[in-house]
Amino acid sequence: MKTNEPVEAIIHWEKDPTSMPLNQWIRDLVVILGGIQGKQIRDAWTVLVRIKEQLPDWNTRADVTFITEEAPRHLWESGYSFKLWAGRDVATVTIL
Repeated sequence: MKTNEPVEAIIHWEKDPTSMPLNQWIRDLVVILGGIQGKQIRDAWTVLVRIKEQLPDWNTRADVTFITEEAPRHLWESGYSFKLWAGRDVATVTIL
């Protein structure tokens, strides 16, 4: 599988996601694996998220995809979790 093909995930949001659009790609979300040094972000990839269904407890079922194929393939393994960042941590993604 290419890393820019969408995969299904459960996302737990840090704020109530009910105001977020369904079935539209949300942009400007980043996965940071290498951390932040000063004001520089190391090893980060921009992702797109498309919420397909609202679930209880600030969770959603969604499609997630990277804009580039250069993102690490292990991020797409079933059960793998990572944080989404948009100026701060906004959600935790778990790949189904």
